[in-house]
Amino acid sequence: EAPYHSIIGLNEHAGTLHYQYYDLKPPRRPRSLLIDAGVRYRGYCSDITRTTAGPDEPRFTALVHGLEKLQLRLCEMVSPGVDYVDIHRKAHLGIAALLSASGLVSGLPDEAVVEQGITRAFFPHGIGHFLGIQVHDVAGKPTPSPEDAPFLRLTRTLEASMVVTIEPGLYFIPSLLEPLLNGPEAQYLNRALIDELKSCGGIRIEDNVVVTASGARNLTRECE
Repeated sequence: EAPYHSIIGLNEHAGTLHYQYYDLKPPRRPRSLLIDAGVRYRGYCSDITRTTAGPDEPRFTALVHGLEKLQLRLCEMVSPGVDYVDIHRKAHLGIAALLSASGLVSGLPDEAVVEQGITRAFFPHGIGHFLGIQVHDVAGKPTPSPEDAPFLRLTRTLEASMVVTIEPGLYFIPSLLEPLLNGPEAQYLNRALIDELKSCGGIRIEDNVVVTASGARNLTRECE
């Protein structure tokens, strides 16, 4: 009854957003585990992601905890009349704050970290999408995605009874980070720490949230 093939990434594979081609041998050192999986119930889909740090990864563990706190704040933004794009933009400011607090980025205010495109290298996808009889349910984009959120799948103002995912991520994807590390933004990046963490792959935390008449219900957290 799975609505899509589960994404299960160990270590650096957690940084591949739709990792499907699995290794046959386990890594010598488990540093991270990302599971993105769902189930179909009465014709409707769920889509949930959790990331777990390895037992000897204090820096990565701190990032996981920081991203979960951000994710919960973003879930609390879900309410009728809220522009979903605003949630996405708030996610980038939160990612910028987390990058600064962890020492991955320094010397820039959070707004500049976003404006210079640094957060998009660590968080390249949208904050989420519609959820229904399809995992990426239809009619989410009556207007094109804005320039600062080209991969956002939902550009609507939220209304009661809509169901959305809220799924911020923070990844160490070499092809996205190398242009920054070789460009003028390199002066603000902690290359040594990035090198230390890149084999952890990345983090994504995703809940399924239904918009109510006065706010929202986090269906995922209710089941924990």
